[in-house]
Amino acid sequence: MLRLGVIGHPSDWLIASDVKYSEAKAIFDMNLIDIDIEELINQINKTKEDLDPSKFNEKYDYNELNEAYKIYLAIKKIAKDYILDGLTIRCFDLLDTVKSTSCLAFALLNSEGIIAACEGDIPALISMMLVKKFTGLSSFQANPSKIDIEKNEIIFAHCTLPFDMCTSFKFDSHYESGIGVGIKGELKCGNVYIFRISNDLSRYVLLKGTIDENLNLPNLCRTQIRIKLDKTNKVNYFLTKPLGNHHLIFYGENIEELRGFLKKSGLKEIK
Repeated sequence: MLRLGVIGHPSDWLIASDVKYSEAKAIFDMNLIDIDIEELINQINKTKEDLDPSKFNEKYDYNELNEAYKIYLAIKKIAKDYILDGLTIRCFDLLDTVKSTSCLAFALLNSEGIIAACEGDIPALISMMLVKKFTGLSSFQANPSKIDIEKNEIIFAHCTLPFDMCTSFKFDSHYESGIGVGIKGELKCGNVYIFRISNDLSRYVLLKGTIDENLNLPNLCRTQIRIKLDKTNKVNYFLTKPLGNHHLIFYGENIEELRGFLKKSGLKEIK
């Protein structure tokens, strides 16, 4: 059974981001474990190890990088202590308490195989775990930001992504707060899927599209991609009854094992 940590509760502004723990266990064999956000904050404050300046080639404010790296070490320590396969954190709480962000931590952890989801979004975490289990790949958790119905295109953006998904990256500040470390990643253009399960664990969406451009818009989170959906899928889904804020973008050609598992588990696909 997979062990997933929920460090703090879902962020207040998220839509449909909590689940019944008993159902996650029964349907997906995933055990959700509540961990107080104060435990993470205390662990961050106790972490004394400093970042080796040579670890990253990208030049950025060392003090900001060092503080963000301590968050990574603290999360990794908690993951080890609780024997976690994945976790989600109410990460905006760190902005006021430790004056830094978990974006760097999540980029590192996901690329190391410890699945980490932003903002306490439990359905996103479960979705990321399923992508990893059935494709072996990391996924990019992002917000739909701009939608063009006529072109059937959508822009997704977020301030972190797994390092093993991007072809290159730069450090920047976290968009909403202007502090800490955000990741401006470049993703390879090509075929992708967009995926999320519902918070009642009864439905899912799995759309096919193509990343056709990386963007650099000033008024969005740092990593930005434009996806053109396959002609059999429509962006109208995101304007009617989407299953939540965050959706996952992942590469891969064979998703039938994932789809088959979801169908066998009783989830219905939104068409």
